[in-house]
Amino acid sequence: MKFLCKKAAALVAAAVYGVSVLGMAHAAESISGGRYGQVTLTKPAGEMTGFVVLFSEKSGWAPADQQAADALAARGAMVVGVDTPRYAARLAADKTEKSCHNLVGDAENMSHQLERTAQSNHYFSPILVGTGQGATIAESALKQAPDNTVKGAVSLAADPMLDARFNPCAPDATIIHANGLPGFFEYTAVLEAGRTKADALVAMTAPHLKKAGPVTDSDVSDLPLIELRAAQPTDLLAIVISGDGGWRDLDKTMALALQRDGVSVIGIDSLRYFWSEKTPQQTADDIARVIRAYNARWHTSHVALVGYSFGADVMPFAYNRLPDAVRAQVSYISLMGFSPDADFQIRVTGWLGMRASEKALKVRPEFDKLPPSMVQCIYGEKEEDTLCPQLTKTGIEVVKLPGDHHFGGDYDALARRILAGWRKQIAARQG
Repeated sequence: MKFLCKKAAALVAAAVYGVSVLGMAHAAESISGGRYGQVTLTKPAGEMTGFVVLFSEKSGWAPADQQAADALAARGAMVVGVDTPRYAARLAADKTEKSCHNLVGDAENMSHQLERTAQSNHYFSPILVGTGQGATIAESALKQAPDNTVKGAVSLAADPMLDARFNPCAPDATIIHANGLPGFFEYTAVLEAGRTKADALVAMTAPHLKKAGPVTDSDVSDLPLIELRAAQPTDLLAIVISGDGGWRDLDKTMALALQRDGVSVIGIDSLRYFWSEKTPQQTADDIARVIRAYNARWHTSHVALVGYSFGADVMPFAYNRLPDAVRAQVSYISLMGFSPDADFQIRVTGWLGMRASEKALKVRPEFDKLPPSMVQCIYGEKEEDTLCPQLTKTGIEVVKLPGDHHFGGDYDALARRILAGWRKQIAARQG
């Protein structure tokens, strides 16, 4: 398994069979929604513009909630309506979590499965919306969220206290968000007289519903990039392609450590970038655009390509297809949790530990084209599905670390190993 909890993903996967494709007029239907219990799914009218999880008040799902869902769906949102008391009862009955609940994980799992089943070509991070007790749930889930997992939250007349059955886990103490929260937060303390709940919720949510923009060759604004420019920048630029769960945990923490050491980092969020299938050449072309753009903006000259898990699998294909002038600027390639097969589209079922798809490409032939002296392959001693041990005595640097696919959780040490190898390679080139 490369990402996410097997149990949570399996529950939601079983819940969504039968969801129809986009493009139909919006209509509500009841489906099973994992820990949410039965939820009301309202499909978007026309092209999809967002994914909304709408939590009811503590009295339960009501006609006013469905009016809000219909109005949001009319603007292109796929809306999952959650009956708040039913959700609370399911959490109280769930004995698998001993002390607290990961509320944001329930919303994220629903978005992954429903958007994939609906054959959306673009991944929309969930927007958490609620009134009363539902608003308090939305706020609590947003506070838990790692970066790049939810788009934001909308709160209308939030209850001052959260039902104790929800008992949200505290946010990870290591997560520091630039703006205090990992996404936008729209709130109104009271519902204005003469205004319906649906009107108020739509007014706050609609500005955040947007169609996916067209891909262009003139800039990189169409790409799901994370900019981490070093406070005291050097001439080093690392392009980091994340694992299939998106920009979080290992990818983000390791990149932040590189940033602290003077390396400017551009992260590519695999969950969003590879949500629609890419070709190896398209991936290379987009990475070339990123390198050109940020070498110019940040005045960098040495580039490292760093990939973790899914990102490591696709990296050799991309490097080998870069234009000559761009490839010449790449001085190092670090591959972490590198496997023998590469998919170029995110598969939700992949988080259940399934093997690569039938369309997956063999990595070894592409890897053998890489210059050995500039390649580092990092793996955990307990990993089973990794190509690294086969690459000893090939001229590359093979690094075995404690632990499994997450290398014992010491991501700062991981960053130090990458940077040490990169600096050594730069010195060899300059010598």
